[in-house]
Amino acid sequence: MILINQKKSEAPMAEGRVTADDVAQRAGVSRATVSRAFSRGHTVQEQTRERILKAAQELGYQPNALAQALTSRRSQIVGILMGQLKNPIHAVLHQSISMSLQQNNFIPISGQLGADEDLAKLIATFRQYQVGVVILTSMNISPGLVQEFQAAGLQVLLLNRIDDDAVAASVCADLTQGGNLAARLLVERGCSRIAVAKGAPGHWTSAARLAGHLAGLERMGQAPAKVFDGGYTYQDGARVADTLLSEASDMPDGFLCPNDLFAIGLMDRLRAASGLRFPEDMKVVGFDDIPMAEWESNQLTTIRLPVHAMAKRAAEVITRMVVEGEKVEEKIWIPCRLIERGSA
Repeated sequence: MILINQKKSEAPMAEGRVTADDVAQRAGVSRATVSRAFSRGHTVQEQTRERILKAAQELGYQPNALAQALTSRRSQIVGILMGQLKNPIHAVLHQSISMSLQQNNFIPISGQLGADEDLAKLIATFRQYQVGVVILTSMNISPGLVQEFQAAGLQVLLLNRIDDDAVAASVCADLTQGGNLAARLLVERGCSRIAVAKGAPGHWTSAARLAGHLAGLERMGQAPAKVFDGGYTYQDGARVADTLLSEASDMPDGFLCPNDLFAIGLMDRLRAASGLRFPEDMKVVGFDDIPMAEWESNQLTTIRLPVHAMAKRAAEVITRMVVEGEKVEEKIWIPCRLIERGSA
């Protein structure tokens, strides 16, 4: 049996969950003062706050986030609504925004919205957990989606998404600027027959990347040798590679891809089927900079999404919304960066 030597000045901890009343008793303050000490934006004298925090640490107390949201109407709980995580960049973005929220004392909870999901049920769940702001990311924004969340009393932040029909704050990568960088690189590297592949149809990100690629080529005095109906998957890249191999026309000497998965699928199939070399026979540029892009077998030159910068700015915007009570409607654009590796 283990004996614990307890100081006489310390009140014995009650069995079960430690409450704000226990902390108040230990610190010699009211329960309301304890609540204010743990609530952002509330003023408590520094000496009193230190005494409360010391008592809370001794007792192992953690404030109830749901109760705080109910009493203060300022919820620190943030909902992150994701699409499917098959593309690694979505998982990287989710991890980065979750960490940024936690570093700013917010509590992230995640949900997914598939084609057959009940939006009303999801909204009800977010409201049940007193979610203050919903981040919509890694998914195509269907018409009216933002308005449905807003009508339910939920603030909305779009992360790397745009909805021209809704009034909402957004933090986005400048995908068109990134496409420009990719096109300029291939022309500067001597490519004169540059093919371009579109992304998934109906997505704002696809249109923005394609616009950047085409504008970049035009600015450098070129037109695309061919524009393919591509996609965002490894299989899409392999399919377009098969199309290239089946055509009798000249193989392009440069290829602007809609994302990294597509680029890797394209290179793998061309390498395996015809022994094509990168960058000697064709220079390829991806988009996103997923972890697989730097693998030795890929060494993919690509456009890096500013994931960490977007996550940091998103957390700052949510702080303005929740803590400062500000109505934020601005669109924040963050530039992309060219990452040069062996494929181009």
